[in-house]
Amino acid sequence: MPFGGELHRRAIAMLPRGDEIALKQYQRQQCAAAVEALRYRSSDALIVAEHLRQARAILTGVLGLDATGEMLDALFGRFCIGK
Repeated sequence: MPFGGELHRRAIAMLPRGDEIALKQYQRQQCAAAVEALRYRSSDALIVAEHLRQARAILTGVLGLDATGEMLDALFGRFCIGK
């Protein structure tokens, strides 16, 4: 086997194939949880909205973002609170 042949083989085996995305195990688990939340079907709009909120919270966690502050800023940015 040529120099680095085994190392090259192992490295290739570890890389994502084709259109796959390189994710850590935790990230894959979180993405799977978000998919499950999005698969939920109901005729109750509030329940659907809660599942959408859960999926969004999971995905913002995977990305390392805190969407709560942004959401509150957008919601309350139009109101004058206080006085």
